[in-house]
Amino acid sequence: MKIKSSIMALIALVTLFAACKKDDPAPNSPSTPTTSSNSYSSIDDYFAQNALSGQLFTFNATIGGTFTGEKGSVLTVPANAFVHPDGSLVTGSVTIELKEVFSNKDMIMAQKFPVSFFDPLDSGGEFFVEARQNGQALAVADEVFVGLVIPAQQPENEEMLLFFDMDGDLAQDSVGMGWGVAGEFWETESSFSFNSADGTYEIELDTCHWGNIDAFMSVNYFDIDFNLVGLDGLDNSNTTAYALFVNENSVWPTGVDYWGNITNNVIHETHLADVPMNLVIISVVDDQLYSGHLEVTPVQGTTYDITMSATTDEALDALLTSMP
Repeated sequence: MKIKSSIMALIALVTLFAACKKDDPAPNSPSTPTTSSNSYSSIDDYFAQNALSGQLFTFNATIGGTFTGEKGSVLTVPANAFVHPDGSLVTGSVTIELKEVFSNKDMIMAQKFPVSFFDPLDSGGEFFVEARQNGQALAVADEVFVGLVIPAQQPENEEMLLFFDMDGDLAQDSVGMGWGVAGEFWETESSFSFNSADGTYEIELDTCHWGNIDAFMSVNYFDIDFNLVGLDGLDNSNTTAYALFVNENSVWPTGVDYWGNITNNVIHETHLADVPMNLVIISVVDDQLYSGHLEVTPVQGTTYDITMSATTDEALDALLTSMP
């Protein structure tokens, strides 16, 4: 009986060992997510499916109206505020779109980064306002201002300026000049002021466009590399990277044209400095979403490893939301 019991125990042990070996992941294979996630055909598809959506408000152009955004912005449209491209006054039903871009996560999902002439900005809040009728964009009438009040994201910063988007389409791979100071690069009478009583920026707009309340940041750049490990074949075609500056409302698109690249699993960057930041990497490979994260204050001459792991929409969203 003892021999039979020993044999049975040995068989059970071998079976258990084989089962464990079968379930072990391959060396350097990114872990498989434990919850469901959308499938993406490319990194562009990921951002297309998760793009920051705008809020639409419809009103009578002759009357105007006041509208409140989901994140606390208040948009005020005067009566007879818009004209057609030919200068004629707009009447009838008008739809106005509002986007509120107030956090680092919002900037990434909107692909609107606080960059001006290759320098980072500290954002007090980005916004998009556009009025349309029958799909055609409308202009603000002469001597009329659309009012916008937004919660100030950096109320303690007294060096804020009003910026407008220089490029029209500030995509991650074509950041270019980014934002330009209103009045210097735009012929505009638009203006803003800080209301300390309720912590808001009160903005008057004579143009409907992407806008931003920003202050320039002072950093000293140096070259730095990051190795992406645990997943092969990463480059600019399937991977994006972002430096989220700690306690600043600022995202620096990392390893992109003009100041870097992502090639052969290496992020090369020329515009980072020795300030606290969170590096967040997002990749899509074979329809699977991956991410990597490194909290670091870079040291010049040091190369850092960032481990890439399979992730889910939920986990990536939680990561981006948690960034200070």
